[in-house]
Amino acid sequence: MNNIKQTAVVVDVSHLSPDGWWLGNEKQHVAKGTALGADYTETLYTPTAEGLTSRFDRETQTWSEEIINRTATPYYSIEGREYRLASPDSAVPEAMLVTPPPDHDPNTQAVLHDGEKWQVFDIKVGQSYWDKSGREYVVSDDYFALPNECTWERPPAARENYAVRLVQGKWEEVEDHRGKEIFNKAECLQVELVEQLGPIKDGWTLTAPPTPFHEYKNGTWQPSTDRAKKAKRKEINAWRVEAENDVRATVVANDTVWDAGPEARMRIDSTILAGVMPPYWTDANNQDHHGMSIEELKQVKAAINLQGFVLHDKQRKMKQEVDNLESFEAVLAFKVGQQTV
Repeated sequence: MNNIKQTAVVVDVSHLSPDGWWLGNEKQHVAKGTALGADYTETLYTPTAEGLTSRFDRETQTWSEEIINRTATPYYSIEGREYRLASPDSAVPEAMLVTPPPDHDPNTQAVLHDGEKWQVFDIKVGQSYWDKSGREYVVSDDYFALPNECTWERPPAARENYAVRLVQGKWEEVEDHRGKEIFNKAECLQVELVEQLGPIKDGWTLTAPPTPFHEYKNGTWQPSTDRAKKAKRKEINAWRVEAENDVRATVVANDTVWDAGPEARMRIDSTILAGVMPPYWTDANNQDHHGMSIEELKQVKAAINLQGFVLHDKQRKMKQEVDNLESFEAVLAFKVGQQTV
């Protein structure tokens, strides 16, 4: 605490900050009956070298050892914002930098420290850029670096059945058939969906065959009578199988309509093989025939066999008729099962 002066005096003093740091030396006029303020002391301190300072202990009226005065020492955030130390013994906060950012125009550029060095970014907020597939994005970050396989150049409009792709920094057109069906030239029934960019694979075409019986020759689909006949024969075989397995099939024997489907034939065969008739046999109209003999059942079996032969004979005649057809159109128009030859 400073003493009250008995007379008015001019004294040499050291000026102090609120926390006691030396702010400089000066002269102060002290009126009679007053004392120096708490921010002054007559215990003078003079730095031994420029940039040094000391702190005054008001209780012991002594100065501390000199330290480097760090007041107003600049430091920087990783975004390049500048701050200043507030007191001589302050330390730079962790994660802050003492190396100043490079010169840049803050109106058009931003800086960022990546942990090793400063980087300067041209501010492109709101500007569009495109990835390699031509998708557009908009910059929203001051610290934006163009990603690999991207460009600032707007992609050109692509022609029909083409897409644009960025190849080594340049836009190029690439065939685009994605979502389309392609057909195997060797087997027109084999179809795939295109999922990748580029020309369609060898041996395939975008042109659909007019029918499943065309073959690819000389750059186009051409009708194949042989393929059509082969398919028609398969259809005839399927017709016979369906007819022979029709559960609704019946035959007439002994002036009665009998079931002739697969299950009925199996029951008849097993009964004839056993040689023992049940008390009655039920016809297709659900009427019971009591006392029916094995011989009578064999007559039903013979009618069924005859019907099977008729199917077989009709199958052969239909195939012969198909084989005799000369035109592709005639083969396609042939109606299986309707022939009476």
